[in-house]
Amino acid sequence: MPTFSVSQIEVFGRGVLKAEGVVVDKANCVYGGGRNGIMYKVTPDGKVAELVHLPSGSIPNGVTMDRNGDIIYCDLGKEAVMRVTQDGKVSMVADRAGDLPLSLPNFATYDAEGNLYVSNSSTSNIHKIGDELTNPQPKGALCLIRKNGRSEVIATDLYLANGTAIDPREEAVYVLESTRFDCLRIPIKKDGTHGKPEVFSKGFPAIPDGMAFDADGDLYITLPGKGKRPEDPPKDKILLPTNQILKVDKNGNWTMLIDDPKSEKLDHPTNCAFGGPGLQDLYFANLEGEHFSRVHTNFRGHPLYHQR
Repeated sequence: MPTFSVSQIEVFGRGVLKAEGVVVDKANCVYGGGRNGIMYKVTPDGKVAELVHLPSGSIPNGVTMDRNGDIIYCDLGKEAVMRVTQDGKVSMVADRAGDLPLSLPNFATYDAEGNLYVSNSSTSNIHKIGDELTNPQPKGALCLIRKNGRSEVIATDLYLANGTAIDPREEAVYVLESTRFDCLRIPIKKDGTHGKPEVFSKGFPAIPDGMAFDADGDLYITLPGKGKRPEDPPKDKILLPTNQILKVDKNGNWTMLIDDPKSEKLDHPTNCAFGGPGLQDLYFANLEGEHFSRVHTNFRGHPLYHQR
């Protein structure tokens, strides 16, 4: 049985159209970019404002924030990591890492020092990603853009690299492989180098997309839809909604936190983030919805770089 019932989920910020990412600032304002190219800001009382219309061709994906309050977002259309300030100025952070073009940047996460980890889902771009959902290929990577501006690729041969997160002790960076239905753990060494990726949790019932840690080191993963596995019939649709949220413990064992099969409060939840008083509210972006969602929990989220 799921931990939370659908009735415990709150629709928040109605009017946010098809947001893929979600991030919450220290004042508990909630941000996300819609597929219509608008970056939204929702105040704690649920009022929706359009922060900025992004440049033509922008397709905002995962979002995070720096300590200046700037929103850092992965832009599938511009094939770059971008920045938008609170007064609506848009600029590029990076369009490559080392020698790798960021052809499909998906999600970005800051560590405690201000270094930015970025998943690049594939060497293909957004227009060809459907092929990879039906025929998985190890074309993804995890990149690092250091605070000094230098960048590098720290892991390759990933299967549709998606959401990223760093554990509270900063001992490893985690990345979801959407077409392998698993989560990888990549050790962070004290000298700033990284170990080899290892499977941390696997066998998810649907495609994993985004994730967030709580303060105790448990992980919460969004499952927007049922992906196509190799054993599925050829005519099966690529992405049927599942609207599930998993809780993964420190040993990699997962249980169902939320299940909303009728899309009553969740509609393809793609990313999640903690916010609210005591960081006890877990927010969700709904890729096919017109709102954020949130649930009040009895646990505390791990504060991200901008929330510390």
